[in-house]
Amino acid sequence: MMKKTFKTISSPWGQRVALLVIICIIMAFLERRFFSLNNAKSILLAISVNGIMACGMLYTVLTGGMDLSVGSMAGISASIAFVINQSFGFSTGGFIYGCAIALVLCLVSGFVNGFFVTYFGLPAFVVTLATKYVLYGCIYMVTRGFFIIPPPASLASRFGNANVLMIPMPVIVFVIVAVVSAFVLIKTTYGRKLYAIGGNKNVANLAGVKSNLNIQISYMVSSVLAGLGGVLLAAMNGQAGQTTALNYEGNVLMAMIVGGINLAGGEGGVPGAIFGALLVGIINNAMLMLSISSDIQKFVQGVVILAAMTLSMYATRSSAGTLSTKVKKA
Repeated sequence: MMKKTFKTISSPWGQRVALLVIICIIMAFLERRFFSLNNAKSILLAISVNGIMACGMLYTVLTGGMDLSVGSMAGISASIAFVINQSFGFSTGGFIYGCAIALVLCLVSGFVNGFFVTYFGLPAFVVTLATKYVLYGCIYMVTRGFFIIPPPASLASRFGNANVLMIPMPVIVFVIVAVVSAFVLIKTTYGRKLYAIGGNKNVANLAGVKSNLNIQISYMVSSVLAGLGGVLLAAMNGQAGQTTALNYEGNVLMAMIVGGINLAGGEGGVPGAIFGALLVGIINNAMLMLSISSDIQKFVQGVVILAAMTLSMYATRSSAGTLSTKVKKA
Protein backbone atom coordinates (compact mmCIF):
# COMPACT_ATOMS: atom_id res chain seq x y z
CA MET A 1 0.00 0.00 0.00
CA MET A 2 2.78 2.41 0.97
CA LYS A 3 4.70 1.52 -2.16
CA LYS A 4 1.68 2.22 -4.34
CA THR A 5 1.06 5.55 -2.60
CA PHE A 6 4.70 6.60 -3.04
CA LYS A 7 4.57 5.65 -6.72
CA THR A 8 1.47 7.80 -7.18
CA ILE A 9 3.01 10.81 -5.46
CA SER A 10 6.25 10.44 -7.41
CA SER A 11 4.37 10.53 -10.73
CA PRO A 12 4.19 13.88 -12.60
CA TRP A 13 0.50 14.36 -11.78
CA GLY A 14 1.10 13.29 -8.20
CA GLN A 15 3.81 15.93 -7.82
CA ARG A 16 1.53 18.65 -9.20
CA VAL A 17 -1.36 17.74 -6.94
CA ALA A 18 0.99 17.48 -3.95
CA LEU A 19 2.31 20.99 -4.68
CA LEU A 20 -1.25 22.31 -4.86
CA VAL A 21 -2.15 20.67 -1.54
CA ILE A 22 0.98 22.01 0.16
CA ILE A 23 0.22 25.57 -0.97
CA CYS A 24 -3.37 25.30 0.29
CA ILE A 25 -2.21 23.95 3.67
CA ILE A 26 0.33 26.74 4.08
CA MET A 27 -2.26 29.38 3.18
CA ALA A 28 -4.72 27.86 5.66
CA PHE A 29 -2.30 28.81 8.44
CA LEU A 30 -1.15 32.15 7.02
CA GLU A 31 -4.39 33.68 5.76
CA ARG A 32 -7.91 32.59 6.76
CA ARG A 33 -9.51 34.62 3.95
CA PHE A 34 -7.85 32.33 1.40
CA PHE A 35 -10.72 29.83 1.68
CA SER A 36 -13.50 32.42 1.64
CA LEU A 37 -16.15 32.38 -1.11
CA ASN A 38 -15.11 35.82 -2.36
CA ASN A 39 -11.49 34.72 -2.74
CA ALA A 40 -12.56 31.49 -4.45
CA LYS A 41 -14.50 33.61 -6.95
CA SER A 42 -11.44 35.82 -7.52
CA ILE A 43 -9.30 32.76 -8.21
CA LEU A 44 -11.90 31.35 -10.62
CA LEU A 45 -12.07 34.61 -12.56
CA ALA A 46 -8.28 34.78 -12.85
CA ILE A 47 -8.12 31.15 -13.91
CA SER A 48 -10.80 31.75 -16.53
CA VAL A 49 -8.78 34.33 -18.46
CA ASN A 50 -5.47 32.48 -18.11
CA GLY A 51 -7.20 29.18 -18.92
CA ILE A 52 -8.77 30.49 -22.13
CA MET A 53 -5.41 31.83 -23.29
CA ALA A 54 -3.63 28.63 -22.20
CA CYS A 55 -6.06 26.51 -24.23
CA GLY A 56 -5.20 28.68 -27.23
CA MET A 57 -1.44 28.51 -26.77
CA LEU A 58 -1.73 24.75 -26.32
CA TYR A 59 -2.49 24.36 -30.05
CA THR A 60 0.83 25.96 -31.01
CA VAL A 61 2.86 24.22 -28.30
CA LEU A 62 1.63 20.79 -29.40
CA THR A 63 3.25 21.43 -32.80
CA GLY A 64 6.54 22.32 -31.12
CA GLY A 65 5.90 26.05 -31.51
CA MET A 66 5.27 28.93 -29.13
CA ASP A 67 3.11 32.05 -29.02
CA LEU A 68 4.60 34.84 -26.92
CA SER A 69 2.18 37.40 -28.37
CA VAL A 70 -0.91 36.19 -26.45
CA GLY A 71 -0.67 38.99 -23.85
CA SER A 72 -0.38 41.78 -26.40
CA MET A 73 -3.00 40.04 -28.59
CA ALA A 74 -5.40 40.13 -25.66
CA GLY A 75 -4.59 43.79 -25.05
CA ILE A 76 -5.12 44.92 -28.64
CA SER A 77 -8.33 42.90 -28.91
CA ALA A 78 -9.78 44.53 -25.78
CA SER A 79 -8.66 47.99 -26.90
CA ILE A 80 -10.16 47.68 -30.39
CA ALA A 81 -13.43 46.26 -29.05
CA PHE A 82 -13.79 49.05 -26.48
CA VAL A 83 -12.76 51.87 -28.87
CA ILE A 84 -15.30 50.71 -31.45
CA ASN A 85 -17.90 50.36 -28.73
CA GLN A 86 -17.11 53.91 -27.60
CA SER A 87 -17.64 55.20 -31.14
CA PHE A 88 -21.14 53.66 -31.03
CA GLY A 89 -21.93 55.37 -27.74
CA PHE A 90 -21.26 52.19 -25.73
CA SER A 91 -24.41 50.60 -27.13
CA THR A 92 -25.06 46.86 -26.92
CA GLY A 93 -24.79 46.49 -30.68
CA GLY A 94 -21.57 48.51 -30.67
CA PHE A 95 -20.01 46.15 -28.14
CA ILE A 96 -20.95 43.06 -30.17
CA TYR A 97 -19.70 44.69 -33.37
CA GLY A 98 -16.46 45.78 -31.67
CA CYS A 99 -15.81 42.28 -30.32
CA ALA A 100 -16.43 40.74 -33.75
CA ILE A 101 -14.02 43.14 -35.46
CA ALA A 102 -11.40 42.62 -32.73
CA LEU A 103 -11.52 38.82 -33.02
CA VAL A 104 -11.33 38.97 -36.82
CA LEU A 105 -8.21 41.13 -36.56
CA CYS A 106 -6.78 38.64 -34.06
CA LEU A 107 -7.45 35.91 -36.61
CA VAL A 108 -5.51 37.88 -39.22
CA SER A 109 -2.64 38.47 -36.78
CA GLY A 110 -2.51 34.75 -36.05
CA PHE A 111 -2.41 34.06 -39.78
CA VAL A 112 0.57 36.39 -40.12
CA ASN A 113 2.37 34.69 -37.22
CA GLY A 114 1.76 31.27 -38.73
CA PHE A 115 2.81 32.45 -42.19
CA PHE A 116 6.21 33.65 -41.01
CA VAL A 117 6.74 30.50 -38.93
CA THR A 118 5.78 28.02 -41.65
CA TYR A 119 6.57 29.52 -45.04
CA PHE A 120 9.60 31.58 -44.03
CA GLY A 121 10.84 29.01 -41.53
CA LEU A 122 11.48 31.60 -38.82
CA PRO A 123 11.59 30.44 -35.17
CA ALA A 124 8.19 30.83 -33.51
CA PHE A 125 9.88 32.43 -30.52
CA VAL A 126 11.31 35.24 -32.68
CA VAL A 127 8.16 35.80 -34.74
CA THR A 128 5.73 35.98 -31.84
CA LEU A 129 8.14 38.06 -29.73
CA ALA A 130 8.30 40.61 -32.57
CA THR A 131 4.51 40.52 -32.87
CA LYS A 132 4.24 41.14 -29.14
CA TYR A 133 6.08 44.45 -29.37
CA VAL A 134 4.34 45.49 -32.58
CA LEU A 135 0.93 44.94 -30.98
CA TYR A 136 1.87 46.83 -27.82
CA GLY A 137 2.72 49.77 -30.07
CA CYS A 138 -0.62 49.35 -31.84
CA ILE A 139 -2.45 49.44 -28.49
CA TYR A 140 -0.97 52.87 -27.81
CA MET A 141 -1.99 54.13 -31.25
CA VAL A 142 -5.53 52.75 -30.90
CA THR A 143 -6.14 54.13 -27.39
CA ARG A 144 -3.85 57.19 -27.76
CA GLY A 145 -2.47 56.35 -24.35
CA PHE A 146 -5.81 56.61 -22.56
CA PHE A 147 -7.96 54.00 -20.84
CA ILE A 148 -11.35 53.35 -22.41
CA ILE A 149 -13.85 53.13 -19.54
CA PRO A 150 -17.44 52.25 -20.47
CA PRO A 151 -20.33 53.34 -18.22
CA PRO A 152 -21.47 50.79 -15.61
CA ALA A 153 -24.81 50.25 -17.35
CA SER A 154 -23.24 49.27 -20.69
CA LEU A 155 -22.88 45.67 -21.84
CA ALA A 156 -19.09 46.11 -21.93
CA SER A 157 -19.12 46.56 -18.15
CA ARG A 158 -21.92 44.15 -17.28
CA PHE A 159 -20.76 41.23 -19.42
CA GLY A 160 -17.59 40.51 -17.49
CA ASN A 161 -19.37 40.62 -14.14
CA ALA A 162 -22.61 38.89 -15.10
CA ASN A 163 -23.72 35.62 -13.51
CA VAL A 164 -25.76 32.75 -14.89
CA LEU A 165 -27.19 30.54 -12.13
CA MET A 166 -24.64 32.17 -9.78
CA ILE A 167 -21.78 31.17 -12.09
CA PRO A 168 -19.64 34.10 -13.39
CA MET A 169 -19.86 34.59 -17.15
CA PRO A 170 -16.04 34.37 -17.68
CA VAL A 171 -16.07 30.94 -15.98
CA ILE A 172 -18.86 29.75 -18.30
CA VAL A 173 -16.93 30.95 -21.36
CA PHE A 174 -13.79 29.23 -20.06
CA VAL A 175 -15.60 25.92 -19.55
CA ILE A 176 -17.03 26.09 -23.08
CA VAL A 177 -13.59 26.84 -24.56
CA ALA A 178 -11.97 24.02 -22.54
CA VAL A 179 -14.61 21.44 -23.52
CA VAL A 180 -14.47 22.39 -27.22
CA SER A 181 -10.64 22.37 -27.22
CA ALA A 182 -10.52 18.97 -25.51
CA PHE A 183 -12.96 17.58 -28.08
CA VAL A 184 -10.98 19.03 -31.00
CA LEU A 185 -7.62 17.75 -29.76
CA ILE A 186 -8.82 14.28 -28.75
CA LYS A 187 -11.66 13.41 -31.12
CA THR A 188 -10.91 15.20 -34.40
CA THR A 189 -8.46 14.50 -37.21
CA TYR A 190 -7.05 17.99 -36.86
CA GLY A 191 -6.14 17.37 -33.22
CA ARG A 192 -4.41 14.10 -34.02
CA LYS A 193 -2.45 15.87 -36.77
CA LEU A 194 -1.15 18.43 -34.27
CA TYR A 195 0.15 15.66 -32.02
CA ALA A 196 1.74 13.95 -35.04
CA ILE A 197 3.44 17.16 -36.15
CA GLY A 198 4.79 17.78 -32.66
CA GLY A 199 5.99 14.20 -32.38
CA ASN A 200 7.89 14.22 -35.65
CA LYS A 201 7.12 16.74 -38.38
CA ASN A 202 9.01 14.86 -41.10
CA VAL A 203 7.19 11.61 -40.40
CA ALA A 204 3.87 13.49 -40.35
CA ASN A 205 4.65 14.97 -43.77
CA LEU A 206 5.48 11.54 -45.15
CA ALA A 207 2.13 10.32 -43.81
CA GLY A 208 0.35 12.96 -45.87
CA VAL A 209 -0.21 15.55 -43.14
CA LYS A 210 -0.08 19.13 -44.41
CA SER A 211 2.06 20.38 -41.55
CA ASN A 212 2.36 24.01 -42.63
CA LEU A 213 -1.39 24.46 -43.01
CA ASN A 214 -2.18 22.83 -39.66
CA ILE A 215 0.52 24.80 -37.86
CA GLN A 216 -0.78 28.03 -39.36
CA ILE A 217 -4.30 27.23 -38.16
CA SER A 218 -2.93 26.60 -34.66
CA TYR A 219 -1.55 30.15 -34.50
CA MET A 220 -4.87 31.54 -35.69
CA VAL A 221 -6.71 29.62 -32.95
CA SER A 222 -4.21 30.82 -30.34
CA SER A 223 -4.66 34.45 -31.39
CA VAL A 224 -8.47 34.31 -31.41
CA LEU A 225 -8.65 32.72 -27.95
CA ALA A 226 -6.11 35.25 -26.64
CA GLY A 227 -8.32 38.01 -28.06
CA LEU A 228 -11.38 36.49 -26.40
CA GLY A 229 -9.54 36.33 -23.08
CA GLY A 230 -8.53 39.97 -23.46
CA VAL A 231 -12.11 41.15 -24.05
CA LEU A 232 -13.29 39.19 -21.01
CA LEU A 233 -10.49 40.63 -18.86
CA ALA A 234 -11.30 44.19 -19.94
CA ALA A 235 -15.01 43.61 -19.30
CA MET A 236 -14.21 42.25 -15.82
CA ASN A 237 -12.02 45.25 -15.00
CA GLY A 238 -14.31 47.77 -16.66
CA GLN A 239 -11.53 49.31 -18.75
CA ALA A 240 -9.19 48.65 -21.66
CA GLY A 241 -5.80 50.19 -22.34
CA GLN A 242 -2.06 49.66 -22.44
CA THR A 243 -1.89 47.58 -19.27
CA THR A 244 -4.71 45.19 -20.22
CA ALA A 245 -3.24 41.66 -20.14
CA LEU A 246 0.24 43.17 -19.83
CA ASN A 247 2.81 40.34 -19.62
CA TYR A 248 0.05 37.74 -19.39
CA GLU A 249 2.10 35.54 -21.71
CA GLY A 250 4.28 34.83 -18.66
CA ASN A 251 1.32 33.45 -16.71
CA VAL A 252 0.15 31.39 -19.69
CA LEU A 253 3.62 30.00 -20.35
CA MET A 254 3.98 29.14 -16.66
CA ALA A 255 0.61 27.36 -16.80
CA MET A 256 1.89 25.32 -19.76
CA ILE A 257 5.04 24.28 -17.94
CA VAL A 258 3.44 23.63 -14.55
CA GLY A 259 0.66 21.69 -16.27
CA GLY A 260 3.19 19.27 -17.75
CA ILE A 261 2.84 20.37 -21.37
CA ASN A 262 5.94 19.34 -23.32
CA LEU A 263 7.27 22.53 -24.93
CA ALA A 264 9.04 20.40 -27.54
CA GLY A 265 5.62 19.38 -28.84
CA GLY A 266 3.56 16.23 -29.17
CA GLU A 267 2.66 15.81 -25.47
CA GLY A 268 0.07 17.39 -23.22
CA GLY A 269 -3.59 18.27 -23.30
CA VAL A 270 -6.36 20.48 -22.03
CA PRO A 271 -6.41 18.90 -18.52
CA GLY A 272 -2.76 19.85 -18.05
CA ALA A 273 -3.38 23.40 -19.31
CA ILE A 274 -6.36 23.78 -16.96
CA PHE A 275 -4.45 22.45 -13.96
CA GLY A 276 -1.53 24.73 -14.80
CA ALA A 277 -3.84 27.75 -14.96
CA LEU A 278 -5.39 26.68 -11.63
CA LEU A 279 -2.03 26.32 -9.90
CA VAL A 280 -0.69 29.59 -11.31
CA GLY A 281 -3.90 31.37 -10.28
CA ILE A 282 -3.66 30.05 -6.73
CA ILE A 283 0.04 30.94 -6.43
CA ASN A 284 -0.53 34.49 -7.70
CA ASN A 285 -3.59 34.90 -5.48
CA ALA A 286 -1.68 33.67 -2.42
CA MET A 287 1.14 36.15 -3.04
CA LEU A 288 -1.33 39.02 -3.40
CA MET A 289 -3.12 38.07 -0.18
CA LEU A 290 0.20 37.95 1.65
CA SER A 291 1.06 41.43 0.27
CA ILE A 292 4.23 40.17 -1.39
CA SER A 293 5.89 42.83 -3.55
CA SER A 294 5.76 42.53 -7.33
CA ASP A 295 9.53 41.97 -7.55
CA ILE A 296 9.33 39.01 -5.17
CA GLN A 297 6.33 37.69 -7.11
CA LYS A 298 8.44 37.62 -10.28
CA PHE A 299 11.18 35.82 -8.36
CA VAL A 300 8.71 33.19 -7.14
CA GLN A 301 7.28 32.74 -10.63
CA GLY A 302 10.77 32.18 -12.01
CA VAL A 303 11.53 29.59 -9.31
CA VAL A 304 8.25 27.79 -10.03
CA ILE A 305 9.01 27.64 -13.77
CA LEU A 306 12.54 26.33 -13.15
CA ALA A 307 11.30 23.75 -10.62
CA ALA A 308 8.50 22.58 -12.94
CA MET A 309 10.89 22.22 -15.88
CA THR A 310 13.35 20.28 -13.71
CA LEU A 311 10.65 17.89 -12.45
CA SER A 312 9.33 17.43 -15.99
CA MET A 313 12.80 16.64 -17.32
CA TYR A 314 13.43 14.27 -14.40
CA ALA A 315 10.17 12.41 -15.07
CA THR A 316 10.89 12.18 -18.81
CA ARG A 317 14.39 10.82 -18.36
CA SER A 318 13.28 8.47 -15.60
CA SER A 319 10.52 6.96 -17.74
CA ALA A 320 12.94 6.63 -20.65
CA GLY A 321 15.55 4.95 -18.45
CA THR A 322 18.17 7.62 -19.20
CA LEU A 323 18.25 9.28 -15.80
CA SER A 324 21.74 8.04 -15.09
CA THR A 325 24.29 6.52 -17.42
CA LYS A 326 27.41 4.66 -16.48
CA VAL A 327 30.48 4.79 -18.65
CA LYS A 328 32.37 1.56 -18.71
CA LYS A 329 36.14 1.70 -18.65
CA ALA A 330 37.83 0.30 -21.69
